[in-house]
Amino acid sequence: MTDKIIALVSKYSGTSAEQINESTNLLHDLRMESMNFIDMVCEFEEAFACKIPERDFRKFITIKKIVIYMGEKQTSTLTKSEKESPQAGDLLGEDTGLELIKSRCLISPITRKLTEKVPALVEAVYGTGYASRYLYEPDKFWCKIEKGEVYPYIALNAEGKAAGMISLIKLSPNSSAFELGQLMVAPQYRGTDVAKLLISCISNQELKIGVIYSESVTSHKYSQRSCIAGGFADTALKLNIAHSHGEGHGEATQNTAERISCVCSCIERGETKLWCYLPAQYEEQVQFAFSDLPPLTKRQFRKASDIAPNNPTVFIFADGELETSGYVLATFMEVGADAPQAVAQLESKYEQSGKLRSLCVNVPLACPHNAAAVAALKGRGFIYGGVMPRWYPDSDGLLMQKLYDNDINWETTKLFSEKIIKIAESIKNDRV
Repeated sequence: MTDKIIALVSKYSGTSAEQINESTNLLHDLRMESMNFIDMVCEFEEAFACKIPERDFRKFITIKKIVIYMGEKQTSTLTKSEKESPQAGDLLGEDTGLELIKSRCLISPITRKLTEKVPALVEAVYGTGYASRYLYEPDKFWCKIEKGEVYPYIALNAEGKAAGMISLIKLSPNSSAFELGQLMVAPQYRGTDVAKLLISCISNQELKIGVIYSESVTSHKYSQRSCIAGGFADTALKLNIAHSHGEGHGEATQNTAERISCVCSCIERGETKLWCYLPAQYEEQVQFAFSDLPPLTKRQFRKASDIAPNNPTVFIFADGELETSGYVLATFMEVGADAPQAVAQLESKYEQSGKLRSLCVNVPLACPHNAAAVAALKGRGFIYGGVMPRWYPDSDGLLMQKLYDNDINWETTKLFSEKIIKIAESIKNDRV
């Protein structure tokens, strides 16, 4: 068992097995990155056919202690509480009974004064390389809060210091669509109930929510697994949209070869009816991407036309991450006969900066002639990415994407669910 454990620790720490022994400390000797640690624990569960609850993560200190712990797991029957412990907590904020250390933290909406506590938290978790640069600047952060672009919450300890934060972020034309993001917990509070408290507060807010999106990086499976456990459904895979992070979530590397993709997942709320016109190129792929969503949205599928009217094509842009990660998200608001020229102008607009690495474009599936937009995008080298349910006020979005730097490294792209693996296969096939 010891050799097997050392091999797994070696794999996720990047340290050769010859340099690891029973007294090796994962934190002090190997300086293992937290996300690699969590991915390693997930593989321990698979390798030893057992469930390791989060409350036991703190027992993984040295190789000797891990050997003792895993030996006990192999020879004992799982307790009832372990069997019922959820995977990585419940993203819907329900009381799951997960046994975490009580932090005694207060959860509060972020006020103007509290924005001043955020930069230190972000630096403690991500260094100075976090993509949302405004979190480092209280005035800019507060400006976004006042505009209703982000609804953030903060966890404060007894001394009034930030223990963690989370946000609902508006990023689509649909006013009832939000992204669950910016969830971070100060290193000293990992393994406590801070993350669960922050997630719980989201379900208690009074915003009108039709859909919540989440993006999980593909450098590890933990956050993907958390979303699935919380009832989210994977619907898309955005390729190479961010720089990977260095040791301990520190500085973002500027090496374009070290980029990570993101799994897009969502959970819908409230019933609605939508028309979905399917472009011939992706008819099967789109229907598959919607296949496991709950029947809250009644979707009527029809075939799309590739003949657009003589109206001008209209885009909206979200390019706030162009400077830091080279990523731009665009959305077709109107599809006209000039779609090919509009797509060419869109690319030119951002290629001139010399920083564009990944461009994603949403196409309205409720548009009867959306196949014209798809044809224009494919003519410029764009490929399939998946779907974004309820991206528009009255329509789902078809995600198309194009890379402008090094190719995707599929060997280091870790995908959790069978569905996202199949979506990835569709993407690979579309690139051939």
